[in-house]
Amino acid sequence: MHKIGLFLFFIFLISFDVSGQRFTVRGRVTDTQTGEPIIGATVHIKGTHRAAITDGDGRYHLHPQINQVLVFSFLGYEPQEVEITEDTRYLNVDLQPVAQQIDEVLITGALGIRRASREIGGGAQVVSHEEMNQGQSHNPLAGLSGRVSGLRVNMFDSKVDPQFQVVMRGTRSLRGNNAPLYVVDGVPVPEINRINPGDIAEITVLKGANAAALYGSEGVNGVIMITTHQGTKGGATVLYNNATTFSRVYQLPAAQNQFGQGVNGVYDPTQFQSWGPAFDGSERPIGLPLADGTQPTAIYAAPDRDVRKDMFDTGINIRHDLSVAGGDDFSSYYLSLSDVTVKGIIPDDESRRTGIRLNSSRRFNRLTSSFGINYVFTQNNTTPDGPWVTMYQMPANFPHDLMSDWEHPNSPGNPNNFFTDRHQNPYFQIDNRRNELTQQLFNGHITFDYRIAPWINATYRAGLYSSVQEIRNTVGKFEADGRRNVNGSVSDGNSNVRRLNSDLMITFTRKTGDFNHRLLLGSNVRSDYSKSTSIGASNLLLPSLYNPGSRVGDLNGSVSISEYRQAAVYGEYSVNYNQYLFLNFTGRNEWVSVLSKENRAYFYPGISTSFVFNEAIEGLQNLDWLNFGKIFLSYNRTGNVNLSPYALNNAYSQSNGFPFDNLVGFTPSNTYPNPDIEPEFVTSWEIGTQLALFNNRLNIEAAYIYSDSEGQIFPATTSRATGYSTAVVNAGRLTNNIIELTVGGDVVRAGDFTWNMNFNFSYTHNEVKELFEGLERFTIFRQSYATIGERFPALHVLDYARDPQGRVIVDVETGLPSPASELTHLGPMVPPYMMGLNTTFSYKNLSLAMLFDCRLGGWMYSEVANRMITAGTHKMTAEFDRQPFIYPNSVIETSPGVFESNNSVYIQNGGDASYWTDHVAPYQINYAAPGDFLKLREISLSYQVPASILSGQNVVREATVGLIATNVFLITHKDNDMGDPEYLYNNTAGYYSWRQVPPFRTFGFNVNVAF
Repeated sequence: MHKIGLFLFFIFLISFDVSGQRFTVRGRVTDTQTGEPIIGATVHIKGTHRAAITDGDGRYHLHPQINQVLVFSFLGYEPQEVEITEDTRYLNVDLQPVAQQIDEVLITGALGIRRASREIGGGAQVVSHEEMNQGQSHNPLAGLSGRVSGLRVNMFDSKVDPQFQVVMRGTRSLRGNNAPLYVVDGVPVPEINRINPGDIAEITVLKGANAAALYGSEGVNGVIMITTHQGTKGGATVLYNNATTFSRVYQLPAAQNQFGQGVNGVYDPTQFQSWGPAFDGSERPIGLPLADGTQPTAIYAAPDRDVRKDMFDTGINIRHDLSVAGGDDFSSYYLSLSDVTVKGIIPDDESRRTGIRLNSSRRFNRLTSSFGINYVFTQNNTTPDGPWVTMYQMPANFPHDLMSDWEHPNSPGNPNNFFTDRHQNPYFQIDNRRNELTQQLFNGHITFDYRIAPWINATYRAGLYSSVQEIRNTVGKFEADGRRNVNGSVSDGNSNVRRLNSDLMITFTRKTGDFNHRLLLGSNVRSDYSKSTSIGASNLLLPSLYNPGSRVGDLNGSVSISEYRQAAVYGEYSVNYNQYLFLNFTGRNEWVSVLSKENRAYFYPGISTSFVFNEAIEGLQNLDWLNFGKIFLSYNRTGNVNLSPYALNNAYSQSNGFPFDNLVGFTPSNTYPNPDIEPEFVTSWEIGTQLALFNNRLNIEAAYIYSDSEGQIFPATTSRATGYSTAVVNAGRLTNNIIELTVGGDVVRAGDFTWNMNFNFSYTHNEVKELFEGLERFTIFRQSYATIGERFPALHVLDYARDPQGRVIVDVETGLPSPASELTHLGPMVPPYMMGLNTTFSYKNLSLAMLFDCRLGGWMYSEVANRMITAGTHKMTAEFDRQPFIYPNSVIETSPGVFESNNSVYIQNGGDASYWTDHVAPYQINYAAPGDFLKLREISLSYQVPASILSGQNVVREATVGLIATNVFLITHKDNDMGDPEYLYNNTAGYYSWRQVPPFRTFGFNVNVAF
């Protein structure tokens, strides 16, 4: 079999036309605007079947005869014809770009290869620099939200350096990684949070698993490919951008303002819970007498505004970008500096990120080299989540102005004098508990591209990602009695992460008749290394001295080192017929270090095709209303290993209390390290179409996607008789059925006015098909479950016992409800319906852009509401004026299976804390709600200064000023008074943690100047 393959490969290499006596013409095809080489351009001898394809440096060679005409063409460029004379030996041609149509859009595919949209056999979407920076976000992931069909971006919290969760086309792994692969200038990297959005030229989102064969199994969840700015031919261009915005907190959970501090209707000046009497406007003591004998007092009434907002500052976000770019016929350069400072909505929280990037390239005859270097220095200083946790549980009558001056020994805000010892003064927490982070991140790559022959190109690319973090968490010592005492602690740590990645590729291109061939063969080696170290003390000796050596008791600390290695060989063969029928085969064999020797090698293939039917079918070629029509189809079976290093080793850990003198003690892991673990495999199909209609006024892309993830890797419960409580197993199966639609175009073109609109939609129906050994349900995180036959993740909550009509069953004597025997399934925690609408109105130099984001069908669950109910601050605790009441829509079981409406049995303790803490707070059904929302995510108004105003000077070439705002409004389901459903916790969508800070909206301005 291998001999046949070698023979076919040999035929492929030598298949070219040899007829006639000709001389050789060599040259290079470049872009007339940028000077960049045009890869894959066709150089055709007019009137013959002989042609050549330009290589990775834009070079070609051909054998024409005198007086024949060479036709130079490439999608997106005006074709050019040149007649050959007897003196023609070297012929360089610059092609002029034309206005791009949908079929001519170039997409950065896997390994950085630029391909026309017509070639792509799967879903792909390009987000431009202008679109991504519309809201002037500091994180490129925020700029993607709502713009790409099937792409879900969630923010974790409202801190100065928030983290994001990104999932594309649904969940594929029950417990493993579902994030897409990030690739920067052709090199995979672990994350892109620190990349300056101003440095990004475009982002290409490859939605399917097609790229996994070329980038590895991490590409099974799709690939987000970032292309940074490169230099351009011509003189130096200097750009400066400033964006200044102001943030204000909003969407706080609903609170009651009728009752103040106390217990069961009786006022208590030292009680933090709000179970006291109704507000009456009287002056009452609050807290205990101070050291000087005075008694603090306050008006027993709720202010006419939400005083919880007083704890939050107006955040200030300032971003500066400065870049210079240029080049000539042989080289290019791009140099940028960026600085982002953030003053958070929580007092004293700050972040600063400063970065520098240098991209450069140089051509030496057959060799072209390029490199990119990015260095980012980040400093964060934040407080943990405690201040807000305390604030939303405090009584509405407490005067917040008494808390800020906590350092004065005779202040009511001093920890010794604070009105309760169950919580600490939020302002004391802000000043006394600090988390500091310093990170130095280096990301760089170097690429050598060598033209061995006109039809053979060799490329070597190496990349390095290195992150060094230093972390210090401190709690100041404060000596006091009882619960008011704070021991003080310090924890110092550092983390080093390094990834080396290298690829060697050889590309062969040939044209045989009406067929164009491209064969790519490559190898990849990747090495990951991480080391984290921490040391700390939990009982310091002196206030404000954060030294682990100044302590009482033992030090605590840990060291962790891990390494991961991966090697692979891969290949891609592409062939097209007359530029309208394309076929692509991919394959990759991978070896990973985290699996046993018997299972660490695995192979996964892929195939895709696209057919431009309006060019292939004669009857569709000249239709006025159909400018472009393509159908595409792909199949992939991709391996994925969701295991951390050493997960299949039986690791021992040191037991508590050891070492004891000279004795050591270790215990083995409770998880059985199954050596038979194999990769998860995801099989996916995709079929779709792409259309351009009505003179390219309307562009449509629609697709159906199916994926089947089997052999899930996750820890399953096992009998303790084995010596283990869990075992790592290959079990479980999860499927996704997805529909995607993208519609865009110019709604109105009338003179100087243009209205453009782009709408994207996706529907995802995923379902858990199998779990381990007959297991029906598996806990993912708290109320989040994987359940056979249900969507994933599913929200299961404790509900009340109900009759067949859904009415709550209460006790005939007490009127109290009782719990249901089983958890209630409400629905998926991930919204199955997602929509985005980006619309732009342009009139002359004025432009108004808006981005709407809508997600429907998911559920959310709030731990904040649980704590507020217990504390008596939640709105629902005042719903019945804290008097005996009949439980709404309740029934009494008069005999087994027979129910009557309850019209007379009151809950007698309905005004007491015990009812709400025992019969409301434990039932999660009371603080779960549909997570539907519609959000105006971004709006920007920009004005480009007319050239006539700038014509009198030679410094400023262009200038644009604008106003920007984010999160302008948010519409949620009527039952949701808990917060923004977009937020998540612990990588669990729809989960609103008790520690999360509320969302914020921003307003500001930006200035962009070109010199």
